[in-house]
Amino acid sequence: MKNPTFDDLMQQIEAEAQEEGPEAVAQLEAMRHRYYLGGQLAVLRKRRGITQVELAVQSGVEQADISKIERGISNPTEDTLARLGKVLGARLAFVDDRERVAI
Repeated sequence: MKNPTFDDLMQQIEAEAQEEGPEAVAQLEAMRHRYYLGGQLAVLRKRRGITQVELAVQSGVEQADISKIERGISNPTEDTLARLGKVLGARLAFVDDRERVAI
């Protein structure tokens, strides 16, 4: 028996959400969005060569909150994201999924 992969786990989670109904599917999508957004923040911060502590000092956002955002366990406000983005030289924007490029 082979070891399950991450893709196997995600397929199982998606199937369970489908079985549970629209609310579970919506929660799964929200989780995906938070992880994607957090990952973007972490990549951009690292590209800029800045630590979470430095970003916290420059943005006024607590380091613990930045950590939670990057790990996808927080649902930050638009204002918080804008403050972080300003320090990192980035802005908030809607991105057409058909044109989105992975970073």
